[in-house]
Amino acid sequence: MPVRWEGIRNDFPITEKYVYLANAAIAPIPIPVYNELSKFYSEALNYGGTFWNEWAINVEETRDLYAKFIGADNGDEIAFTHSTSEGMNIIAHMLSDKGIVISNELEFPSSNLPWLNKNTENIKFVKAKDGNKILIEDISKAIDKESNNVNTKKPKTVITSHVQYSTGFRQDLEKLGKLTKQKGLYFVVNPTQSLGALAFNVKDFGVDFMASNGHKWILSSFGIGAIYIKKKYFINLENFKPPFFSQSGQKIKENFDNNMKLNISHTASRFEVGTPHFPNIIALNVAIKYISRIGIKQIERRILNITDYLIDKLQSLNLEILSPIEDEKYRSGIIVFKPKKRRPIDIVTELEKRNKIIVSARGKGIRVSPHFYNNEDDIDKLVSVLKDYSR
Repeated sequence: MPVRWEGIRNDFPITEKYVYLANAAIAPIPIPVYNELSKFYSEALNYGGTFWNEWAINVEETRDLYAKFIGADNGDEIAFTHSTSEGMNIIAHMLSDKGIVISNELEFPSSNLPWLNKNTENIKFVKAKDGNKILIEDISKAIDKESNNVNTKKPKTVITSHVQYSTGFRQDLEKLGKLTKQKGLYFVVNPTQSLGALAFNVKDFGVDFMASNGHKWILSSFGIGAIYIKKKYFINLENFKPPFFSQSGQKIKENFDNNMKLNISHTASRFEVGTPHFPNIIALNVAIKYISRIGIKQIERRILNITDYLIDKLQSLNLEILSPIEDEKYRSGIIVFKPKKRRPIDIVTELEKRNKIIVSARGKGIRVSPHFYNNEDDIDKLVSVLKDYSR
């Protein structure tokens, strides 16, 4: 059954005020997510903590929902965090000392900084081809180079984003996942710029560890993220102990008297610290249900159709597109282009103040990141102003 995109657009009141094309930075929440957040705070306002059991049930339901959404076996493989950065720090703590880490120079800071903090000399960076993509053959060469270096540890981990924030390059995770298995390496993925926009499946892609957040394409909230850890890594507790620990990571969370003995959970929940952030987990719950009702494949098709339209319009203005668009397999919901003469940040600021058009400045370009609630009219409004700037 065809999706009524214009009807869905009504769930995003921001479209009445702005042409909002910065979903890769901060996405607006839809009305259903807002309603559930409002309901939570109404409960907290009027009933204090008497809804604790209902909230706790929602946490476990969301854990299972998230697992299904990313193709994990079940909620045992999911731990909630506050951000991608927190999740990547947890993963870096577990893996950094096991061998050389192969990453790349296009990554967002939350992908690389945790590993640099653990051991600056232990992480190696693959250079970008043409300044906008990371080729698997170059990753393979970096792995082989470090494997053959007799003076260093051997490579043990590969890190990549599914989609690069600064160029929109989409990595072929299925192919890269197979390479890491052939080489006997851990495969760590940051899908922050794809979850909620593109199909993503940890099993299909051979992912071992994953860290992401909720305030971008997945239409959830600030202060919520999650990590995925393949179940087989729970077997050896000593190799994968939490960097921080509290009651939330105990096997029996409800037993508060057991404060002098570790009884660490045998699921990913061992990495959770402190009281659950109930409102943000509830927001994630509703957002996943909302996206799942529409269908992630339909959403991906919609986004790529809008970016196709955007590319045609930018090319008609003879604007240089910095994103890799020559091969469809590299395409994502992010398109970066280089403006003529003026600085990207100046144009971005003026677009917001004068025209209520929201985009982002990234590197040497302007980043446009439409979601499924956007339409061709949004693109036309942006292009019309850019045409004036070009004159």
